[in-house]
Amino acid sequence: MEKTEEQIKKEAMDNIKDVATKSAEARFEEMKKEFEPTFETLAKAQELKDLNEKVTNLGVELKKQAQFKQENEKSTFNENIAKAIQENAEAIKNHKRGSGEITLTMKAVGDMSIGNNFVGATPFIQDVRTNLIAQPFNRVWLADLMPQGTSAGNSVLYPKEAGGEGGVGAWDGTGEKPQVDYDFESQSAFFKWIAGYVIVEREMLDDIPWLISYLQNRLLIDLKRAENDFVLNGRAGTNPVAGLLDTAKAYDGDLDKAVDRIIDSAYGQVPENTFDMYTGNIAVLNPRDIVKIGLNKADGSGEYDLPGDNVRFNNGVLNIGGINAVSTTGITKNDFLTFDRNATMFLRRMSPEIRMFEDAELAKVNKVMFRVEERVTQVIFNDEALVKGDFTVTPTE
Repeated sequence: MEKTEEQIKKEAMDNIKDVATKSAEARFEEMKKEFEPTFETLAKAQELKDLNEKVTNLGVELKKQAQFKQENEKSTFNENIAKAIQENAEAIKNHKRGSGEITLTMKAVGDMSIGNNFVGATPFIQDVRTNLIAQPFNRVWLADLMPQGTSAGNSVLYPKEAGGEGGVGAWDGTGEKPQVDYDFESQSAFFKWIAGYVIVEREMLDDIPWLISYLQNRLLIDLKRAENDFVLNGRAGTNPVAGLLDTAKAYDGDLDKAVDRIIDSAYGQVPENTFDMYTGNIAVLNPRDIVKIGLNKADGSGEYDLPGDNVRFNNGVLNIGGINAVSTTGITKNDFLTFDRNATMFLRRMSPEIRMFEDAELAKVNKVMFRVEERVTQVIFNDEALVKGDFTVTPTE
């Protein structure tokens, strides 16, 4: 029969006492210390044996219960493992290094979830997209539609058409041939700055990787918007530059529909007043009017009719009778401008440029400046080649 723990301890203590009586007190203490690890090992072996038996019995009981019923009550994984640790707290507390493993068996299977089992998981499961503007120049700007030029001076001197007298005609061989003369005016267009800047804290640039790229794209777009305004409205002050709207002649036709007015101004008024020298090929409209004309909504029924032969609206691009329509918020809603691009020219003294500065003053406060700028001007060779007007009624019938 296997000895119990108490019997093992008693026999060991008796042996120690017999030896102690035959030796000095120092020898007794030395032998006692020598036997203490033996006591702990034996005690732990018995505890582990009892613990394993309890775990085995618990597993058998769980299997029996699973055959007859199914638990309707669910708990989380964290709750179940906490309960298993609590039930085996004594075994865990007395566990010593090198004495074997302790197996924890949970009584129920818990549902794992991010909320319960992975607090602060957002950085690992969240997809972050930093490309705020994928294609910043995927659009049409007014200056890009005009013929381009460059210059190395501070202004451009150019001839502007100012009418003329006479005209070319048939000649029957008698008398003098028809005489014609053309008048010009000498005009100067001074280059103007379009510029802006932004100041950013240095740590903001360091901590946000995509910020520099965003600032570059955003500043260029704002520069192009200001460029649109310059093309339409020019620049007042010293050595002013005339804008397209300032120079354009008012629509003088009698048509009252938006599409009709645009076509008449481009193909009727411009050729008539320039003696067939120019024909309108660009229409500038507010984005709202682009949509309104493109949808082609009838005045009476309010239905959306299929676009006629004169209007084509595809992928956001509007074409009216062969005239390319360009949208910009720089023109007022319900207004329009048509012109022949060949009667204009956009010139650059300095192309768009973005530069970063960190001078002494900015460095003192740990900041950086981004500056965007260009130096441009424009010329208009014939005022009659530009027509402006407004829409008095809805675009189409």
